[in-house]
Amino acid sequence: MAGSAIDPPGVSPRPATGRPPFVRRRTFEIGTAVTVAAFGVLISSASLAHDIAWTAAGPGAGYFPFRVGVLLVLAGAASVFQSRGVRTDAVFATRQELRRTLDVFWPTAALAAATLVLGSYVPSGLFLAWMMRRHGGYGWLPSAAFGAAAVCAFYTVFDLWFRVPLAKGPVEAALGLY
Repeated sequence: MAGSAIDPPGVSPRPATGRPPFVRRRTFEIGTAVTVAAFGVLISSASLAHDIAWTAAGPGAGYFPFRVGVLLVLAGAASVFQSRGVRTDAVFATRQELRRTLDVFWPTAALAAATLVLGSYVPSGLFLAWMMRRHGGYGWLPSAAFGAAAVCAFYTVFDLWFRVPLAKGPVEAALGLY
């Protein structure tokens, strides 16, 4: 079946569109596996600053993080080993497919970064309006109206009804919504 770790013979590694690959599948799988293993090394080595043994009082502070890190390293190594069976010409993504993915990733990353500075409400409204306009094909007016309505709904539900305030920024402070 296409998409499995080892593609059987007769399954075309090229996408149906015929576009040239931008990222090969084996390269991406190895890169992901190495990244997972690197996080495992980081977690395990950071846990060494704490007691990683089982004591009379129970597990030390680094006991579980150390073992999770080791499991991540083993999972990364197993993934690299498994990727040897992936066809060398198998395609992970074409340039067009990667562009579509990044068209969603970058606004989401901007939302996360803006939330740190502006709070939750303003970036969420802008994000919804942008995504409706860019990917939904709506005009600016309905997109902006929906973004504003969603932010008002978020504020009403979380801050007023549930009394669980979301992060607020300078705009909410200027409006006295603290």
